[in-house]
Amino acid sequence: MNKRFAPTLIVILGIVFLAVQTGVILFALRLEGLGWFWTGLIMLVPLLLMIAFVSVYLERMNEIEDEEKDNLDKY
Repeated sequence: MNKRFAPTLIVILGIVFLAVQTGVILFALRLEGLGWFWTGLIMLVPLLLMIAFVSVYLERMNEIEDEEKDNLDKY
């Protein structure tokens, strides 16, 4: 397995977990009668976390790519 497998798996699982959790929270809040504005405002937190996951993942992929280039330059 290469160095990209673990970060990719963690990001996919994290986003799926957050999406399911967000869906459950959205369903519960709508059943309680909370308005769409407040529900949407509360849903910003998981959305921002998903964006942060992807951002950190892309940075890690760039680090791995640079690391491989540095290793090739040594020989």
